[in-house]
Amino acid sequence: MSDTPRLIGIILCERVLQDVLRVDAVSCINIYNGITAQSFPAVVPLVFAFAQVSGSQTGFEYQFKIADGGGNVVAISPPANVEPLRNQFVTHKIISAFSGLTFNSEGTYEIILEIAGKPIGSLPFQVVLLQQAPAPVN
Repeated sequence: MSDTPRLIGIILCERVLQDVLRVDAVSCINIYNGITAQSFPAVVPLVFAFAQVSGSQTGFEYQFKIADGGGNVVAISPPANVEPLRNQFVTHKIISAFSGLTFNSEGTYEIILEIAGKPIGSLPFQVVLLQQAPAPVN
């Protein structure tokens, strides 16, 4: 049986707060389902990717990638290491930040979580162009 963690969920949000005394207590603030852009390229100054994965009794390396609808990677988080857990029933909470995230066109993007260089799951993310209201007719 593989000890590779299993993805429970991914969230994209504006801010992640982690309790100093209980590091397993995490709050995700302003969760994104997608963004509406006034023009392209659209830049999001700072966005966090947060995921929960099943417990692992061995350490592992993870990384988030963002790909456009054609599978082209448009952003990559730095690789990060996770320490093993003593209890396999406790979940790992993993976080990465993207600064200056740029979307060049509208479409469906994928937030991909990789562990040990292999994708274990993803979250679809919509980027749409704001539709201007037509000018009133006199």
